[in-house]
Amino acid sequence: MIVARKWLWPLLGGVALVQSVALFDMIYERHRLLTSGRELTLSVRPLDPRDIFRGDYVTLGYDISTLKKSNTESDSDFKGFIPGTPAFVTMSPKPEGGWTENHVGSVYPSEVTAGDIVLKGRVLSAWKSQDGAETIVNVRYGIEKYFVPEGTGSALEDKVRAHKIEAIVAVGSDGTGALKGLVIDGERHEDPPLL
Repeated sequence: MIVARKWLWPLLGGVALVQSVALFDMIYERHRLLTSGRELTLSVRPLDPRDIFRGDYVTLGYDISTLKKSNTESDSDFKGFIPGTPAFVTMSPKPEGGWTENHVGSVYPSEVTAGDIVLKGRVLSAWKSQDGAETIVNVRYGIEKYFVPEGTGSALEDKVRAHKIEAIVAVGSDGTGALKGLVIDGERHEDPPLL
């Protein structure tokens, strides 16, 4: 019993240290992604335009959240879209500005054209059209919620309802995306990110 007590405090200290290091690593990686990731700006469509703010965050939808297999090239080994599996969507810049998806696969592409950005997501759901000719896939990228400082949601909500909104996304070399801010009618809004 005395021996067990002797090791109790060092053991608890070790556990606390491991947890602190893990938390620091998460914060550091997120900060690194936001500061050094390539920037991608995506058009946003609020999921519920009548009440998009719930508390102090906004839920965002993107055109790339719903993919049609007929409009998007996919890998030959991509047998199907299975919920929970990764989806790597290659985005290409449009000449008139903005981005468009041109490829989706289950693994990070071996070759990426200069200027393109690969965004990693997870398949949420997939279904076939009534005639069976089309596969429609819902993908989530982890950039669907934007948190704002407490008390500023209603002012931003008024701007969002009346104006065009785009999301600023930082994308890492592995395809991980992080929501960096919003652009509302050309005005950039960046708030300190939350984990």
